Order: sequence, then C-alpha cells, then structure tokens
Amino acid sequence: MAAAVESAQPSTLPNGNGSTTANEHRKYHAAETPYSLPNDEDEWERLDVQHYGIKAYFGGNNVGADWPENPRRILEIGAGSGAWAMEVAYQFPNAEVIAIDISDVKPDRKPENCTFKVVNVVKDPWPFAKDEFDIVHCRFVTVHLPNFKELLDKAIDSTAPGGILMFEDIDCDFVSDLMPVPAAIPNFFDIYRTFFASVNVDARPGPKLAPHIMASKKFSETHEYVMPAPMGAWTRDQKLNNVGLAMRKGLVGAGQSQHGKLYKFGMTQEIVDEWAKAVCTPENKLYMDIYFVWAKKKASVV
Repeated sequence: MAAAVESAQPSTLPNGNGSTTANEHRKYHAAETPYSLPNDEDEWERLDVQHYGIKAYFGGNNVGADWPENPRRILEIGAGSGAWAMEVAYQFPNAEVIAIDISDVKPDRKPENCTFKVVNVVKDPWPFAKDEFDIVHCRFVTVHLPNFKELLDKAIDSTAPGGILMFEDIDCDFVSDLMPVPAAIPNFFDIYRTFFASVNVDARPGPKLAPHIMASKKFSETHEYVMPAPMGAWTRDQKLNNVGLAMRKGLVGAGQSQHGKLYKFGMTQEIVDEWAKAVCTPENKLYMDIYFVWAKKKASVV
C-alpha cells in the first residue's frame, strides 16, 4: 500500500514570539525547543490514535504498572491532547491529576480534579517538589529533548516513596526480519538523527530509560517491556497489530509533517515520500521497538 503524501515543507519558520507558528498547512511550536512536530488538532488526533492503541493492548492506562490503590497526586509529563490525564482523573476521582505540556491544553470538558499547566521542561524551572507524586507518567517525550536524562532525574526526585514512575519511548529506527531494510529507511533516519544530534537530542532513548532509573538506586523494582510494534497486520497477535497500525499512522503522519528545520539538513519531499511508502508497504515487514518502563520507588530513600 503506497502512502499518499501531501507536501509538508513549511513556508514560515518559528520566530519565538508566540506559542505556535503557522506554515501553509500546519502550526508548530514557537517556544525554544527542538520539538519538530506540529502543534494543532491534527497532531492531537495523531497522539490519540497512539494512546488508544496502547491502552487497548495493555488493557488500561497503567500499561502493566502496579499502581497504588488510592494515589493522592498524579503527574503526567507531556499532556498531548489530555486524554491520558483526564481518563486517569476519572479513574481516581479523589486524586489530584496535573498534566504539563509545552502547549496550553484546553479540552472542551475535563474532570474537576484534572489541571493542565504550560511548562517548557527544557527552559522553565522544574515546578514540583521532591517526593510529590504517587504516579509520574511520561510517554514519547524524551525522544524530543536535549539531555533527556535531566528530565528523568527530575521525575525520579518528584516520585514519592512507594510511588510509581513510568517512562515510555521508542528506539527511533525500523528493523525487519527481512534484511536489509529498504534504502529509503536509513535515507530518512540519517537526516532525522543528524538534526537531533545537532541540538543534543538522543533519537533512541528507549533502551536507555531502565538502565538510568536503576542506576539511581532509588527504586526497589524496575520493569521493562519491549514491544516490537509491527508496521502492518502480519503477526498473530491482533492487539499488537492494532498498536503497530496506530503507531504507523502516527509515525507516517509525523514524518510527513516534519518541521522545516529538517529541510536545512538535507531533507527533501522525495526522501519523505519514499520513506513513507516503504513504511506502509506490508511486504517490508518493518517494526519499531517501543520501551515501556515502570519502577517502584523505595519506601525510604537516603
């Protein structure tokens, strides 16, 4: 199946004077950040597709983590559309749920115990105290951040004794049981990773999450689940197929809407189109590893 690709090259770059900047088709963050994806309704829809696919696979928003029965305070880092935070707020009506994002999230309706705050985790002071939250959740954020371990350390400190820390992210590459992968895949990702390296962003944070958490020596247990998300419905696990298809839609959408900064590093519409076509061709049997990590903090940490 070939991908239908609309031209995504921006005509206007960020000027730093507002929360978003528009191009001919999409809006982008104008805040100082290497985040290269759009900031608009289409992007929230893309994130929701991923959210519901992952939730269905694990059977809940805890994605396998052993949550406390009655958490008091819950933090989400990177709110996206707000879906995860609002659902968890409904699940725990007596908890205070705080979700932060670089964008101002304003859903039409939300539970009273859910609050959204604008925080640029790259530039703003960390607004939370030590040992403040019983659950801390962060999904698909570290892949966009310079020095992502700095954010991880802050989240570790803000997790309460006995609380649960959840970080989830990708290993930004495609692999295939049919070697080698099509040339269009490295052609795209080489430019993608070169751009991120120029702003000190690690585009492959997933495998590094659990080792860094364990190295802190502040957790009594750490769990890592690696999901090989297929870019097509060829496995015997239909729930896994559904996650993969949701991820494919999200990844292709993200690739097609990349910020104009990547074009300065050699990205062209032809490279994007060929990459998207390769991703959406079932015969290539591509998959991407997603790392789901959760850890329980020690009851007392020296």
